[in-house]
Amino acid sequence: MKTKKVQLILLLMAVLQSAAIFTAHAQIIRTSNGILVKAGGRQVGLFAAKNAAFCLSLNDSIAPSTIKSVFIDQSNKAVTPYTVISASPSYGIKTAYGKLMINTDTKVWMLYDAAGRVLIRDGSYSTTDSSIAITQKAEGLLYGSGNKSSKKLEKNQSASSAGNGVADIPYFWNSEGYSAFGVSANDNKPATWTRGNDKATLTWKFAGKTANLYLWPAKTMYDGTSGYVKLTGRPKLPPRWAFGYLQSQWGWADSAYIANVETKFRTHKLPVDAFIFDFEWYTVTPDYSVKKEGKAGFTDFTFNPKLFPHPAKQLAELKSQGIKFIGIRKPRLGNNLLLDSVRKNGWLMHPNTDSRDLNFSNADLRKWFEEKTRPMLNKGVDAWWDDEGESYYTCYYWWNTAQRDLLASARPNYRHFTINRAFSPGDQQFGYSTWSGDIASTWPSLADVPKDLLNFSLAGIAYGACDIGGFQGTPTKEMLVRWFQAGVFLPIMRSHSNIGTTARFPFLWGDDGEAAMRKALNLRYQLLPYIYSLGHEAYNTGAPIMRPLVMEFPADTTVANMTDEWLVGKGLLAAPVLNAGGKRSVYLPNDTWYDYHTGEVIIGPKTITVDKALDEIPVYVRAGTILPVGPVIQYSEQTSATPLEIHIYPGKNGSFKMVEDDGVSYNYTKGNTRTTAYYWNDKTKTLTWEVSGPYSGKNVYKTIKVVLGKKEKSATISQKGSLVFN
Repeated sequence: MKTKKVQLILLLMAVLQSAAIFTAHAQIIRTSNGILVKAGGRQVGLFAAKNAAFCLSLNDSIAPSTIKSVFIDQSNKAVTPYTVISASPSYGIKTAYGKLMINTDTKVWMLYDAAGRVLIRDGSYSTTDSSIAITQKAEGLLYGSGNKSSKKLEKNQSASSAGNGVADIPYFWNSEGYSAFGVSANDNKPATWTRGNDKATLTWKFAGKTANLYLWPAKTMYDGTSGYVKLTGRPKLPPRWAFGYLQSQWGWADSAYIANVETKFRTHKLPVDAFIFDFEWYTVTPDYSVKKEGKAGFTDFTFNPKLFPHPAKQLAELKSQGIKFIGIRKPRLGNNLLLDSVRKNGWLMHPNTDSRDLNFSNADLRKWFEEKTRPMLNKGVDAWWDDEGESYYTCYYWWNTAQRDLLASARPNYRHFTINRAFSPGDQQFGYSTWSGDIASTWPSLADVPKDLLNFSLAGIAYGACDIGGFQGTPTKEMLVRWFQAGVFLPIMRSHSNIGTTARFPFLWGDDGEAAMRKALNLRYQLLPYIYSLGHEAYNTGAPIMRPLVMEFPADTTVANMTDEWLVGKGLLAAPVLNAGGKRSVYLPNDTWYDYHTGEVIIGPKTITVDKALDEIPVYVRAGTILPVGPVIQYSEQTSATPLEIHIYPGKNGSFKMVEDDGVSYNYTKGNTRTTAYYWNDKTKTLTWEVSGPYSGKNVYKTIKVVLGKKEKSATISQKGSLVFN
């Protein structure tokens, strides 16, 4: 009996010791994901998160914990193994990717990488009754916080706010080798950061009495984006048709007009995958003049019979031609009776103002909104275009939550896709595109497009888009053609135009304009196997589809802020003409490059000058690239017996994983894909491949034609195979 009692006491002591470590200076309380330690008269949490990051947690509770924020991916249940470091007065936690430490005497915190290199050596914090500030040294180049504070790639602040085509997020990657992401107590009052003019000291500010600062070692931008999506959510793929060309305008006149445009696209051999409709598809007049009380007879949840007298039949007809339907949505209501109902239920976001915006964070409102929207979805709507949702920071998150949940119930396992005018952290989880807003039809606006979209890419939004041709005004023919050509190399290729301007239908712009735009569209569809596979890479790793050159060439100071040319994946360099006249200079970094159209070899680093005809695009391919090129098709789901071309660009070894799936479901998240891993051995001039994954739908390629310069060889794609070029 005595022995059992002693054993019980020893067991109890062991449990207590595992939970708390006492020293002369501090008490450490161990939790499931880190430690709590008292420093400066308050408890500080040092936690490991999502097997990706550390979290420095400050608040005024007895036991600080991580904030439950919509910015953090709740589906990632990864548990991070860690060990406690106790060397009074320094305490911390260590993981496979580094360690986070705090000195309880000085309140100084430090971040280290896995090799023990100090990344942040003198972090500090201070508090007031209404806010928390966390300060650190932050030399190096900072990237990744969005495009609102600055369109430059390099950043010195983030206001963490959203507007028309712009958004900042509380995040950055530092070229010194780490990333940081701040979360405050209120997602609609997000953390902000500012770096001083000396570009050495950086201060985070958190409204309220709670702050979480996530930190992770990240040697490269790729490491930064990988950690970011582990923390905030992986970018789900839109349906495959969304990677094709999407034709939008404000000004679809009536049902005959829609049918005529459909016929023109198909008879003129102009590839297109979706028509996108503005206000006119669901209401007779816009709601911009509607008062806060609403307007009698305003229609919020119906099809306009002038355009769609038989919506289910008409949408089915569009689909039979490979054309999907995307309709605009607003975050507010116009109908007076509906507004009375939501106002009585307390479902408006700003009830004491003239705003009619809905509070999508309210679960009851979302259920009501879903049921009002369901009849339109049941008639065949494929996706939504969400506009003007910037009245609160998380509007698009909660709005998309409602739309995703409705789609899941009405059309189970069909991929959610929306086009949105801004974003907040974590929105990439939805199958989410952001376009760069209501921009002008000018050359400077065209030049700004890659600035915006590259910043989107580094802020976690893999699917950036723009109004090709600009929204405000009518572009010249040359400008529109050049915009189309740039659009080939954007993650989402979508044109749009304002009411009263010339629609961006290629057949309206003269024979030469139409021919040049058709040529660009054909190239886009030929590159779909490549771009779609990059979408899978983005989902699996966080690497964006559209990448700044600095991602691949970080030591090259010439490209630190370069945005007028960019990479699609690692190997395809797009340098479209973004100015009048057809001339531009192109910088090719330190590598061997091939002109995509002529095969000319150019050794970098080198700046060249090009003069391109209206239908020509400067495009270059990096040595070692394996580029899958599909046949010309009229819509993405159109099948073809034409072999897939595999273009090899020699000079070094290379590899590429081409991924195929059903293009519409989430089965890819469960591994139901077909991945063909290609590998090029430059020394032996041998291409090998290996197929993995269970997917075997009718849309998979069964034969390939391998192109190496002027040499071609064909093969059937077996489980494993190889071709040798002598």
